[in-house]
Amino acid sequence: MKRIHPSGGHLIVTGASGFLGRAVVTQAQAQGLRVTALTRSDVDLRDPLALAAVIARTTPDMAIDAAGVVPGPSNPDFAENTVLTQGWLDALDRVPQPPRLVLAGSAAVYGDGAAQHRATRETDPMLPTSAYGRAKLLSLDLAVAACVQRGCDVQTGIVFNLIGEGQPPHMVPRVFIERALAAKNGRLEVGHCGDVRDFMHISDAADALIAMATHGVKGDVLNIATGRPTKISEVLDIICGSVGVAWHSQPDSDGLRADHVCYGDSTLLQERTGWRQQFNLETALLRAVQAARHQNRRFQV
Repeated sequence: MKRIHPSGGHLIVTGASGFLGRAVVTQAQAQGLRVTALTRSDVDLRDPLALAAVIARTTPDMAIDAAGVVPGPSNPDFAENTVLTQGWLDALDRVPQPPRLVLAGSAAVYGDGAAQHRATRETDPMLPTSAYGRAKLLSLDLAVAACVQRGCDVQTGIVFNLIGEGQPPHMVPRVFIERALAAKNGRLEVGHCGDVRDFMHISDAADALIAMATHGVKGDVLNIATGRPTKISEVLDIICGSVGVAWHSQPDSDGLRADHVCYGDSTLLQERTGWRQQFNLETALLRAVQAARHQNRRFQV
């Protein structure tokens, strides 16, 4: 097992201007790592020669790829995620001393394969139901194949649901926070809220990716999750309670939708790297509410 001492390692972070990438840069610097933060304006990840030139020039020990296209209000091309992963893998083949690479994956790869009566494990089926999930699964498969066929030192962290300052406003739970803060007559109307997810603070997810980079094992695919099953209704209770509004769920018109469960078992991550969660659900949500309030006040000035 290759171990890189946190105070002596050099880390490249791609996607450094994004929600997760910014947190990785902040946490890595706090841990004493030397960080080279790269955005799309610094290097085109679709160009393996350009990325290889950056790697050869900076000689990092490890890299975390947090770049990618995420679900949003538009109709993004999720296939871009696979192209970016392939660019990284091809770049590794072009440098004499390639860094260890950790890819930020997504729990969307589990889809209908997620366990419904326990935490989902890495050995459970991956049956994505969305274009995003299918693209992330293909990226994961490319990384595994690169390890097996070409000996690349690559891992994938399957990141579950995130909470934190700077989360895009269309994503849960940020969308609920913004709507609660803007609720008219102290009442928030929502849709189906019985689904179960695994919410974690963005700093904990960043720490997990860094732990994989410094202590992980080549070829690993590890859940980055809290292991805590949380109903969306519980998230709403905490948010609305802190804001001082009530919420009401509008059931589906046919009332036939079953609650979907997807929360992760992080046992392997903890065993491999020693990672431990630092923020509980309530603390993470209250910090996110506070950050949204602060941001909204700045925009109103």
